[in-house]
Amino acid sequence: MTVAWGVAAVATGLLALLIGAQMKARRFFDRPTLARNRLFDPLLALIAWALILGGFALLARGSHRGAAAGVTALALLWGYHRFIRSVRFQGWLLKRDYGALRRSQAGRPEKEILFELVSRRNPRWGDELIEQMVLDYPTIDELSRMIAKMERGFRGFR
Repeated sequence: MTVAWGVAAVATGLLALLIGAQMKARRFFDRPTLARNRLFDPLLALIAWALILGGFALLARGSHRGAAAGVTALALLWGYHRFIRSVRFQGWLLKRDYGALRRSQAGRPEKEILFELVSRRNPRWGDELIEQMVLDYPTIDELSRMIAKMERGFRGFR
């Protein structure tokens, strides 16, 4: 029975983390009233991690192998997520798309190709921002680094 409660606690904690990420992705006024409170995000994260750690403790009480397998699976998924969102991998994806677009539209100027590439990848950004990015970062290497940072969110841009 403790194993079932442990799995339920871990699943509930992961669901709380998912809800927290979904709320953070929304604009402030698109959030529900409860989520607009400045303590909502930290409290939800605290509750989620308490559920996850408590769930793994219950799992370890019932089955050491089950707890080890759960922790290993969670660590592998976290590593996969970090790799996929890394600046290097996102840059590689953007360069691959750039090469394909350049081959299919050989006569177009490079700035137009870069503009189309960024607008395809992030259609909500707006033409002025994309034009300024293409002017500020004229090579695919510089542009891909900046796009990956902006998509991940870094200090000064959220």
